[in-house]
Amino acid sequence: MYTNLLQKIDRDIAAQLKTLGVGEKRPEKYQFPCITISREFGCEAIVVSKLLSEKLSSEEYPWVIFHRQLLFDILDQEGIKKDLEAAINSRFRGMIHQYIEQLLTHKPTDVEVYKKMAETIRILCARGRSIIIGSGAAILTSDMQNTLHVRLQADMEFKIGHVSNHLKISRKEARKHIEEQDQQREQFIYNFTHKDVHDPHHYHLVIDNSKFNAEQIVELIYRSLVLRKLLPEV
Repeated sequence: MYTNLLQKIDRDIAAQLKTLGVGEKRPEKYQFPCITISREFGCEAIVVSKLLSEKLSSEEYPWVIFHRQLLFDILDQEGIKKDLEAAINSRFRGMIHQYIEQLLTHKPTDVEVYKKMAETIRILCARGRSIIIGSGAAILTSDMQNTLHVRLQADMEFKIGHVSNHLKISRKEARKHIEEQDQQREQFIYNFTHKDVHDPHHYHLVIDNSKFNAEQIVELIYRSLVLRKLLPEV
């Protein structure tokens, strides 16, 4: 299922390495931005990410979307991981490992797997032109200046309607699924970081998806990138 996505990422990284120059040392102000999107289950994070990638990408500078399963799959692709690391300088590599060691002081049984994923997230963030969905990415990259952290939330009625229509299940089943998924996601992040994904202080933008549709949310994110000087004013 993810083979084509991994091949796309491999091609994209190769193209970006050619643009960036392996080991190239650029002033920090020229860092490409990275967007993290945290969401309550039932919000339109995937749709928003796809529209945002289309808006931000160009033939020369493509943007890539990453989610948890894909991040775990990348851990098994050593060639991709090495190319990613080569795209950032040694100062960033040192910061990546140091921050993760300080953050993940709690030791669940699978902490080593999450640590590798966390380091991959920070590498992708330092590389830029990435949209990272979930996995506590905002928490894992909170010290990095080229980031915009977004949280999508919505009232239960909106989420039930969206999940019910998308999964073709009853509203009662949709509510149960939402509650279970949100609990699992929140616990997953808390187990490793002891931080609450609901805390608005982790994010630059907290957007109510029941009041703004996907296209409007993309415009809000795009404008915020410009205002934070992570993208040039057009």
